[in-house]
Amino acid sequence: MAKRKKKSPPRSARGFGTKNLQRELDRVLAYAAREDWDTVCQILLPLSEQYPQEKLVWQYLADASFELDNLRLYQKACEELFTLEPTNPEYAYALGSACLNNMHPLMALHILRQALKLGPDHEHANNARKSIETLEKFQEEAIAQIDLPNTAESLAIAILHERGQAYLEQGDYAAARMAEEEALGRYPDFLSARNNLSLISWLEGNIDRAIDAAQDVLKRQPDNIHALSNLIHFLVVSGDIEGAKLYGDRLKMSQADAWEGWTKKVEGLSYLADDAGVVEVWDEAQKDGIVGTPGAAMFRHLSAVALARTGDTKRAIAQWKKVASRHDIAETAYENLTDIRKPISKRHGAWPFDWNQWLTPAATVELRQSLEAGLSAKGDRLVGTFKGFLKRHPEVVSTLPRLLERGGPQGQTFLLEMAEQAKIPELLSAVKDFALGQSGTDQMRNRAAVMAAQAKLISKENVRLWIGGEWQEISLMAYEFHGEPLANHTKPVERLVKQALPLLKSMDEEAAIDAEALLNRALELEPDAPDLLNNLAMAYQAQGREDETEALIRDIAERYPDYTFARVSLAKMHLLDGDVSKAEALLLPMLKRDRFHFMEFSAFSDAYIEMLVAKKQKDAARSWLGMWEQVDSDDLRLAHWRRKLNNKLGLLGF
Repeated sequence: MAKRKKKSPPRSARGFGTKNLQRELDRVLAYAAREDWDTVCQILLPLSEQYPQEKLVWQYLADASFELDNLRLYQKACEELFTLEPTNPEYAYALGSACLNNMHPLMALHILRQALKLGPDHEHANNARKSIETLEKFQEEAIAQIDLPNTAESLAIAILHERGQAYLEQGDYAAARMAEEEALGRYPDFLSARNNLSLISWLEGNIDRAIDAAQDVLKRQPDNIHALSNLIHFLVVSGDIEGAKLYGDRLKMSQADAWEGWTKKVEGLSYLADDAGVVEVWDEAQKDGIVGTPGAAMFRHLSAVALARTGDTKRAIAQWKKVASRHDIAETAYENLTDIRKPISKRHGAWPFDWNQWLTPAATVELRQSLEAGLSAKGDRLVGTFKGFLKRHPEVVSTLPRLLERGGPQGQTFLLEMAEQAKIPELLSAVKDFALGQSGTDQMRNRAAVMAAQAKLISKENVRLWIGGEWQEISLMAYEFHGEPLANHTKPVERLVKQALPLLKSMDEEAAIDAEALLNRALELEPDAPDLLNNLAMAYQAQGREDETEALIRDIAERYPDYTFARVSLAKMHLLDGDVSKAEALLLPMLKRDRFHFMEFSAFSDAYIEMLVAKKQKDAARSWLGMWEQVDSDDLRLAHWRRKLNNKLGLLGF
């Protein structure tokens, strides 16, 4: 439809609904003046339901959708306008053009013929005649592609089928079903109509009816591409992945005629995550010339995903560039194109569909509604909401790995956040697989690996992760940190400790003597408190009593092997003596701990980095320093290690 000067709304408009038509149309004009077409559509869509007979609403909606290149919505608006004014050639030409662009050629032929009768001298008449000439040559082939016999009624049945397809694309399932059932009533063996009825049942939430309908088509025609692809989709998303795989080879090998058959092939294979199969179909289709046709946008996108996942980045980018302007898949294609251009560590991995397309329609609706209700409360209520959702939709459990692998940034982020809160075994299992794979960003996979380690699904040490585009073995910092009191003393002991600690920090010999006296009094009250003994060792050290210090630390470490500070101090003593193996024997078991106090972790990290330096493991030392900084960025010892580990002169012997 050619762009035209916007008309002012009538001074008074009648209709029924919750919104005032005049006021809403004034808002439309205001946003249109700013060329905010998205907002214009958001205002007009509910108005079109409340005022379906108001021509101006559909005119503005046609303009806005045209500006947004939303051809499906544009077709719907044009169709409503032509229904309201069936003698208006402007609307007829616009609708015919929309049908042509949306790959509904027989509808386009029918409408453009009407347009020529209504306006033979219209400015678009000559273009319409050329289109009609081309479409008439294609008419017989188009009818044959949808398995209709060449009879007098075939064109009318095919147009009904295309109309049902258009309604299906627009989300009007009731109208789509009515059109397809009418077509099927005229020709009961019409398999294309049966395939669409199968899709409509799926979108309406009737999974069993959708699967039965697809299987019924396959009984009639075992190699029907649409039925095979739809059935794979239905089975995968409803939880029967193994059952879906049985149809994969049949789909790849099928040579049956089908409207957009190549696209339906790669769609089914994409749900099976058969990237090699998609690439195989892609290469085969190139020889057939399909990739140059107007209807190849989705085919290009799905093939680009498979190309990217099999390492052919160059060809993937080339295909996404060619389809990023198509409104129906533009957002997904553009996001994929943006993602693949990022550094490899920040890529999410190519994804074929929005994350909700890995769920049944009913599950998608319920999840959105449940989360909207639960997010306001967060915490336990949100966790309970998600657990309840999985209980009601057990089929989702089997698709969780696919969602994490191929659900894009939104799917990955949502499930990781949910896993951190819900700790559901099935979800954590999927998170583990995600961590050990190559999808998602490095940061996401590390986050997932930490969750898996905390759940005891993988080890914290020597974990093989895909980092920076290569496999690396790392140790995970899968710990819980806390600031709870390290010791619980009686009030008299607490008073003595509070007096002793400032004296120890002064590092003055006389103050250390006073601290020693206070600590000995505390030990008389609590003789088995390791923290009191450790502080006493520090008092000895401040007085220069090295032998007594060492003996006491060894005694504490032996009597209280889980007491962090004595164990760390003894490890540092071994490092000072040059006995790295003894220090390592003390420190490595601590990596298996699940929980650290912030002060414990800082003391351990100080000794652990010192041990890594002694072993000349510079990269590992720097990596651990980075983790330490995230946990306790204020520790004064960090500055010391930053200087040493960033030493450019090699003074540490690296």
